[in-house]
Amino acid sequence: MNKHVLFLVTMNRIILYTLIIGTCFFVSHIAINGTNQYVGRELVKNISYKLPDGWEATSSDKQFRLLEISLNTNEEFSLVVFNNIQGTADQNIDRWISQFKQDETFDKDSIIIKRDSLDSKYVTSIEMYGTYEVPRMGNNSAPVVVQSNYGLLGGVVEFPNSLYFLKAVGSNDLIKENSEFFEEFLYSIELN
Repeated sequence: MNKHVLFLVTMNRIILYTLIIGTCFFVSHIAINGTNQYVGRELVKNISYKLPDGWEATSSDKQFRLLEISLNTNEEFSLVVFNNIQGTADQNIDRWISQFKQDETFDKDSIIIKRDSLDSKYVTSIEMYGTYEVPRMGNNSAPVVVQSNYGLLGGVVEFPNSLYFLKAVGSNDLIKENSEFFEEFLYSIELN
């Protein structure tokens, strides 16, 4: 074999071995760390999710809260992801409905509730608008705060052994503008 052919064979082997070793390192990295960082998914506790553009999430150290999400525009919109709170999906949805004033302007027929059964989870969502009474979280001596022209997006993601609750509130316009993003976020939640 001449020197040129020997050089090409050696270079091909070096390239092949480098590709094999690099692939092994990459597979090991994915086996240890998962694929979330490659597909734009974030991780908090034991769930992963995909955050819509324009949303900012921070992990919460408050009891039962996993995430607190806001818009990067600083508009009046907040979304909280809860875990381990009491009640079923229907009980929490009923509680959210009761947080709206049940007066003559309230249209119970305009409440949109969707239920979806998937392979690994069961998803329930609610969308409603009206006059929102901010929960006092057990502090009955706190003043009652009422927000007119407000909306709520709620969701429950049920896995076989755990429940995750999502509640977004804000002005009617912001809730309507973000309802599709909320649904994408809700369905993106997976157990890790």
